Amino acid sequence: MTEKPGITPWEVSNELKETDYDRIANEFGAKLIDGQMISRIKKIAGEVHPFLTHRIFFSHRDLDIALDSYEKGNKFYLYTGRGPSGEMHLGHLLPFVFTKWLQDRFDVDLIVQITDDEKYLFRDVNERDLEKYTKQNILDILSVGFRPEKTHVLVDTHHSGLLYNQAIKVSKHITASSVKAVFGFSDSDNIGKYFFTSMQSVPAFIMSVLKGRNVRCMIPYAIDQDPHFKLSRDVLPKLGYYKPSSIISKFIPSLKGGGKMSSSDRTTGIYLDDDPKTVRRKLMKYAFSGGRDTAEEQRKYGANPDIDFAFNVYRMLEPDIGKTSRVYEDYRSGKMLSGEMKGLAADMINEFLARIQSQREIVEKDYDSYMFDPSKLQ
Repeated sequence: MTEKPGITPWEVSNELKETDYDRIANEFGAKLIDGQMISRIKKIAGEVHPFLTHRIFFSHRDLDIALDSYEKGNKFYLYTGRGPSGEMHLGHLLPFVFTKWLQDRFDVDLIVQITDDEKYLFRDVNERDLEKYTKQNILDILSVGFRPEKTHVLVDTHHSGLLYNQAIKVSKHITASSVKAVFGFSDSDNIGKYFFTSMQSVPAFIMSVLKGRNVRCMIPYAIDQDPHFKLSRDVLPKLGYYKPSSIISKFIPSLKGGGKMSSSDRTTGIYLDDDPKTVRRKLMKYAFSGGRDTAEEQRKYGANPDIDFAFNVYRMLEPDIGKTSRVYEDYRSGKMLSGEMKGLAADMINEFLARIQSQREIVEKDYDSYMFDPSKLQ
């Protein structure tokens, strides 16, 4: 019997396939984002992001409740984050592109939590490297183009006083047995791992603390982070706060197909500091293709774009759905060859990275203005 892919915030075991996601969402108790929900988002936001159209963000928890409240004039705020264990690649950054769209379309505040404490507890990363990656990752994230006046970067070790004073309230309602059941921890795991979910829960209600009234929170995250927020949703009502809503994404696939891009193997992903030649070389050499073995077979039988890395990244970056559909049909029918598809994707990726790298220089000059300041939120 084939073992089902396992998912935790720190590991994705076995080979995760596209067909696994709906099953995993169902097992986790999340709802799928259907056509009716997409239509509702379009009505409120004025448009639909390609990540919704292409089911990159494919499931949710209480998204309908957050939208109900928003339509009554009660804005939610956004919360997402990043664990700074290394350099960032496309798989890390693209969900932030969607988060920026949410911020812009709904005109809401965003908290970005940088969980440097998590990486210290769960990974073999020394403090000097953590400090370096923290600064680099923050600049990369902000280079997506978030609005400075509505974006608040919260670094766990730098804002530990604020976080800890609320995290202990969360931790009082989480037992060791429940943490073991959700994350698979054993008696040999350090006690910091057991406490960490309490820290990650705080941004989901910190706005309510600072404003002195309940404010709804919406969290965009990849499905591997769901166990944290399942626990958060159980605890927050006990503290008098709303359950956080969430909108959940699939993984951006590895260059080599399946699973997700790796932080430790640069051949599995496109990194933000890859130059144009490197991007093109990686796509040509490593990218998993849905095409045929020969040009003749490709012309005759066509490709399978749905499993093709180059096409799937291209459609994430191309905002014109009509253009994406035409490329899909050309590739599927055999009119377009695999090399052409990879070249098209390489051009699109390089344009995206050039924008990020250019914006990064601008953001760095204004870095401090993005840092979390409680006095600005009260």
